[in-house]
Amino acid sequence: MEKSRREFLKTTAKTSVAVAGASVVLAGCGKKGTSENLVRGKSPKQEILYQKTPQWDLYYSVAK
Repeated sequence: MEKSRREFLKTTAKTSVAVAGASVVLAGCGKKGTSENLVRGKSPKQEILYQKTPQWDLYYSVAK
């Protein structure tokens, strides 16, 4: 009785690991390299990162 229980648990564990591995492999075989959900901007504005101000001049003079 004890031996059959252990064998059952071993085979169940091996089977569950195999099924989990197969599901991971199949999940990875889905869409590859698609950019369906990629959002691209269409804004004509330019991004302004820096404007010369007295505060920036003071900051850069102290930072040097």
